[in-house]
Amino acid sequence: MSDLSVGLRTDTLAVTPGNTDVSGQIATAGVAFGDLVKLVGKAVADTQTALNKTAADSTTTLATTLVDMIAVQEIDYDDDGTITGSQTFKQKLPLIDVVDPVLYQWSAVNLQGRFVASQFAADSSLDQSSFSDSNSSGQAGVFLIFGGGYNNLQYDFSQTNVESTTSSESSFGLMRMTAVLEPRHDIGVPKPRHAIQGPHIEIAAGPIVNNGLTTRDMTVILTYAQPDTTPIADAVLSISTDGVPWTFSNAAQTTTDANGQLSIKLTRTFVDPTVDMSPVDVVVTARIGIVSTSTSVTF
Repeated sequence: MSDLSVGLRTDTLAVTPGNTDVSGQIATAGVAFGDLVKLVGKAVADTQTALNKTAADSTTTLATTLVDMIAVQEIDYDDDGTITGSQTFKQKLPLIDVVDPVLYQWSAVNLQGRFVASQFAADSSLDQSSFSDSNSSGQAGVFLIFGGGYNNLQYDFSQTNVESTTSSESSFGLMRMTAVLEPRHDIGVPKPRHAIQGPHIEIAAGPIVNNGLTTRDMTVILTYAQPDTTPIADAVLSISTDGVPWTFSNAAQTTTDANGQLSIKLTRTFVDPTVDMSPVDVVVTARIGIVSTSTSVTF
């Protein structure tokens, strides 16, 4: 009888674990974003230069292009403030007098960057075990009943284990850009002047009189005259004051005299000697037709 045994055997096959690290991608993204900012800045500067040149060329063209326009619109009034006529004075003037060139500028350019990076790694290992056992026996001789024979027994066993591990790391990103292009409001072209030909009203402050501790009076003189200072007599003026009553200085004279003047009296009343009697500003307005003048007096 013999015994043959092949014992236990274990084999292990391992793969070095992988590491995930996206720092390299992030660093590269930062460099790329810096380049983007640089390129956008240059693009904005180049565009602004082109916009400035276009505005300058447009302004020059408008300033050198002459067209027939109304240089002055003269409106005539009579002594009652009624429009009696108008006269138009035409002249070749630059087109820029009526057409304002539009100058654009980048008022805001914003960049926002968020980045994407990812990495994948896998770990794996292999374990293998095997076991083998063999037994044999034999007999020899003469057997009256069973005779001779031989027995053999063999046992084999094997086991394999595979283990796998994966890992990943990722980051995401977003790029956003906003820009505002709008006209400049600090640059413009002055408008042409308008002349009005007609009578005018002047308001002048006169003397102030204190009547004890109860009232204070102030005389205001209104003068109505032609543009060449020729007085306009017998004109009826509409008069209003700002919160202070008034009366004609001479009740018999309610229209302008031969000198084109009309005198009124403003009165402040103090109900108690202890109240504040300091001077105040009063707005006096006089008008006739569409001719109107307002002046602030203090008393």
